[in-house]
Amino acid sequence: MTIRILGAPQRYVQGPGAITRLADEVAIFGGGPVAAIVDPVARDLIGAEVERQLPGVRLLSFGGECTRDEIAARADEVGDARMVLGIGGGKAIDTAKGAALARGLPVGIVPTIASNDSPTSHIAVVYTPAHEVDGVIRMKTNPALVLVDTAVIAGAPRRFLAAGIGDAMSKTYELAGALSAGGLNFFGGAPTELTKAIVGRAREILLADGEAALAVTTPDAAFERVVEAAILLSGLAFESGGLSIAHSMVRGFSVMPQLSGLLHGELVALGTLTQLAAGQGSESEIAELAAFFRRLSLPTSFADYGVTDHADFEHIAEVSLRAPYATNYARPLTAADLVAAMRSLDTALAAAPGAIR
Repeated sequence: MTIRILGAPQRYVQGPGAITRLADEVAIFGGGPVAAIVDPVARDLIGAEVERQLPGVRLLSFGGECTRDEIAARADEVGDARMVLGIGGGKAIDTAKGAALARGLPVGIVPTIASNDSPTSHIAVVYTPAHEVDGVIRMKTNPALVLVDTAVIAGAPRRFLAAGIGDAMSKTYELAGALSAGGLNFFGGAPTELTKAIVGRAREILLADGEAALAVTTPDAAFERVVEAAILLSGLAFESGGLSIAHSMVRGFSVMPQLSGLLHGELVALGTLTQLAAGQGSESEIAELAAFFRRLSLPTSFADYGVTDHADFEHIAEVSLRAPYATNYARPLTAADLVAAMRSLDTALAAAPGAIR
């Protein structure tokens, strides 16, 4: 029987003003010098507070893309730090993970947006300088600390939170794909019962509160639930449950210049619809999910972004099937299957009455 494994951060702290707890939270892990990899937007937002909380912190500038060279360069600047913080968006966070791994240090994550579930995971996605997915690197453990200030998150453009919802909504379908194929999770084990429960609860929250959360300007109960679902619940779900076609498609999407302006969670939304259209979902289920995504201004159509040529769809499909979790599906898929699934989304949308484009 396969061993069951669940991984998680040691501490997760969320709420308005959580950044004022940073010093106390870092002290739990021994204190000492800290190096923080910060993207420019995050530096403007909370850089001064980070310096107040952690006198002497070494703020390291993030170069804009999480490449192997960027990780190596920031690791060289860590100096005598005993902990590395990643502050900002997903790519700055992943760079911090890579630098912490290179230096053998614990990492703390302070996201300033909730656009995906990377803050809680032990995985960092590495890109080429041309912004194509290069691969993943893995820390030995999940982050020591994840600190989410929802007042900061609430001040970010709503597109980011919508993308986080798109990323999180994939987990129900991807876990089902992984379970049907007997696939292992990112720790090499089978999903626990807790993981299955987490996935179900995340979906409930996103459907019930997602639209309301996007409408508020200051954190309320619905906003807190959605942020937790997008960061913590989704993060635990993908690592301890497993991924499938939705995230495999992101590999293929990353080689299409027409899609380069989309956020990770926006690409995952397209990938999730593709996964359902490949045979996992009924027409009504696909239509309902697409309608939900459209209400959140998430993408549901390839034609909207100028991806219409058969050769482009074939290229996307071929690259997507190279992802290690592309086999986590009820049946083996071919490039032709994925091409047909992607093309069917535009056909369905064109025929849908009142479709929002």
